[in-house]
Amino acid sequence: MTQTSEHDSTGRLSSAQTAAVKAELDAILKSGHFSGSGRCQDFLEFVVARALEGDTESLSERFIGASLFGRPIDYETATDSIVRVRANDVRRRLAQYYLEPHSASSVRISLTSGGYVPEFHFPSEAKAAAVEQAAERDLPRVGEAEAAATRTSWWRRMRWPVLIGVAVLIVAAVLAGMWRQRAAKPNQALNAFWEPILRQKGEILICAGGNVLAPNALLGVITAGKEVDYPYFSVTTVSAVAMLSSLIEHGGAQPKFAFAATTPLPQFHEHPVILLNAYNNHWTTLLGEPLRFHFSPEFGEVNHSILDRMRPEVAWKRDYSVPYASADDYALIARFWDPSTDNWVLILAGLGRNGTEAAAQVVTSPEYLQLLREKAGKDFSNKNIEAVLKLSVIEGKTGAPTIVAVHVW
Repeated sequence: MTQTSEHDSTGRLSSAQTAAVKAELDAILKSGHFSGSGRCQDFLEFVVARALEGDTESLSERFIGASLFGRPIDYETATDSIVRVRANDVRRRLAQYYLEPHSASSVRISLTSGGYVPEFHFPSEAKAAAVEQAAERDLPRVGEAEAAATRTSWWRRMRWPVLIGVAVLIVAAVLAGMWRQRAAKPNQALNAFWEPILRQKGEILICAGGNVLAPNALLGVITAGKEVDYPYFSVTTVSAVAMLSSLIEHGGAQPKFAFAATTPLPQFHEHPVILLNAYNNHWTTLLGEPLRFHFSPEFGEVNHSILDRMRPEVAWKRDYSVPYASADDYALIARFWDPSTDNWVLILAGLGRNGTEAAAQVVTSPEYLQLLREKAGKDFSNKNIEAVLKLSVIEGKTGAPTIVAVHVW
């Protein structure tokens, strides 16, 4: 549907309107909301081009899936939701784009829910507002002079009490607004951190590493491979999954649990993914390797550490000279757009199992995320962010984490 008063006789847009739509599309695709997602850019550009050509009948889910995403023309749309997921992402990005201040535009582009045909909204033409107001500019009629004098006398007597009362109300409203703003800050930080991941309102993949009892009792547990049907997950990992699942459901999305060893990379293209655990989750070390803060290569547990690419001399690691249940742990939080999956990735992983639980605690806590935003020194809504945590471990229990390093880009 196109809202305009300048259609030609065929119902198509005029050349001026078509040029305005193309200019607006170019500005949208170059904006920060779309420049990080090639698939969303391709989707919006495809449907707008079809609409401008007047070929809206072909904008069906099946046709888009085959033309844009390489699906067979007879693929099963009921089980393959790639088009619906991408369309929802485009709708949310458009909504965010138009929430920000922009220069005056002659057209707005939208994609209504339940369809894939774009709409172009043009401003209505200004109507003449020549309303006769001569009577209001006439001199006061007989009897109105006395009433005007009475009103002037009342105002002279009551103006200061009225002005003081208004001032008190304004001050009270300002103080109440400041209190509400201060109380809302933690929740604002929580929403800002999770918005990129939850914006699709679809499935969120929680991918965790598992263990298995080693054949040699001296080794304890080892990383579970693809051949293991029922891997062992630590209590701290289960606790992290519970915290994350509750937040995801509250945000209107659906958590989906997966075992890292049997999860292929293509699944990360369809949904944002949360990677739990470090050295028993190969996706954590693989996707996180290019980041500034990343896990060291696996050369034996004693060498496990979190490294800083900008400061090679830095290595956060556990103290193996003390018992495991008493050694401080370190963890990594990394939320970033991954070009290899063309989707958001959130890493929550500790050097030990306590670190993973602490990372999940931080990203589900409004207060901790407000502290993280303050340390970041800038809004992290649509930016990549990393943080290194240090936490005390007392008798095997996870203590309060502290943020020791932050990087935003």
